[in-house]
Order: sequence, then C-alpha cells, then structure tokens
Amino acid sequence: MSSSQDVDDWEFDQNAADDRMVAAVRYDGGAALVVQCRAGALTAVVAGLGQVDKRLVLSATRADGRSDTQVWAPGGGPGVLRSEIPARDIRFMRGGGLYSLRGADEDGSGVRADFDLPTQSANLDRVLSECGWALTDDRDQLTRASVDVSLVDPASQRPSRLSSASRRGAPRARGPSPSDTPVVAPAETQISCVVRERRLSDCRPDHARLVETRASERIVEALEGRNIFASDAAAHEGAVFYAGGARTITVVDYIKVRSR
Repeated sequence: MSSSQDVDDWEFDQNAADDRMVAAVRYDGGAALVVQCRAGALTAVVAGLGQVDKRLVLSATRADGRSDTQVWAPGGGPGVLRSEIPARDIRFMRGGGLYSLRGADEDGSGVRADFDLPTQSANLDRVLSECGWALTDDRDQLTRASVDVSLVDPASQRPSRLSSASRRGAPRARGPSPSDTPVVAPAETQISCVVRERRLSDCRPDHARLVETRASERIVEALEGRNIFASDAAAHEGAVFYAGGARTITVVDYIKVRSR
C-alpha cells in the first residue's frame, strides 16, 4: 500500500494488489469522507454520522453557495452512508471549502454535518479518472428528479407505457416478482435522462464503459419516452432522472437486467 497526502489536498492511498485507489479526508471524532475506485467500480461513503439505518435524502451545500439534493443509503457499517449517484456527488465535493449535509426535519434522521474540505482536489480527481468518470458533467447543473419519481403508475402498479417512437424495437419491461432478488448495481451502469413533458428524453449512459455498447442501447431504448409518475410530475420539468447506479435495483433496472 502506498500512501500520500498534501496538507491542501485529499489523502491518497493506492494498492495495486487489489486494484484499489482511495482519496479520503478524515476528521476528529471519526468522521470521514472516502472515495474509492476498486476494480473499476466507484464508491463514495461518509462515515461518523451516528447510527443511520435508512436511506436518506440530504440537502447539500458547498462554499460557493451551490446546492444539490443527494441520496445516501446505509453503507454496511454503523454511521456509514453510501452515495447512490457517486460521480455526481464526488464532483460536488471538488473545489474545497465548507461542504454541508442536512436531513429533512420530517425524516427524523437528525443529520447535520459540516466538512471543511481541502482546497485542492487533485487526488480526488485521480480516483474519479481511474474509474473512467469525467471530472465535469453538464447534467450536474440540472436539478435532480426527486426520489418520489417513479416509472410505475401507482394506480396499476405496472411500468408506464412507452411512446410509439420508443416502443419500436424496445424490450418489454415488467415489475419485479416476489422471486426477484434485489441486487446492487454498480455506478458504472448509470443511465441519465432529462424529463420533458412528463416523459424521459435524451437518455444516455453516463460512463464511458457503456457508451456505444449494445447493452446500453437497449436500456436507452427502453427508457426513452417512458412516462414518469410523481405527486407533482409537472414540477420535474427539465430535471435529470438517474436509472441504475449504485443503489438497490428497482423496476427501471429490471429493464436492463432482462435485456442482457
């Protein structure tokens, strides 16, 4: 294991034996931000937030005043959370300064965390790049569709219908049956779409590994033109919707799994 840290940059570790590269910032009291690329798979975790045992929607802000909504799931240890859309959330940490996470009062999580990030992020960028992710993405500037957005009509509990243009050649999708075992999809399988007139449009793979592969083409075909459902679907006009990624598979992901 090799290790290095510039006082103005993230701590950096690399272990060629298990194909792992890590950037981290550690704080008094056990809190830490850790970004890892291992065998080509990207993860981001935050530790030291106390006992957290549920998925949280957190409001994130940073030193330049920019804000975003981030979703973090239990990360396999006490007080550890794992980002569901790690590349976007990691890019949000670039630039240094105050990075704050706040949970909604109604969720009862009580999450209130402030991290003073290093002014430099070269080591963070190394990990992102090692896993094949871009250091910038135009869709990071778009509002993220809220977690209540679904591709399942709550009235019927069936996947939404495709537009006629998208239906041609697209694989049929179905919701999970009781025999389907949820799995966690790697971030590198992430597909993003922009919501236009309550439908998904401009769908694309966000990682170079999927670009121009038949697998990604099938997923995009299945998602393009699909209706969204939410308590206020019109409010999500222009928002970016993420399918797949480092989270438990839902109906959207079954399109991908069944298309392989």
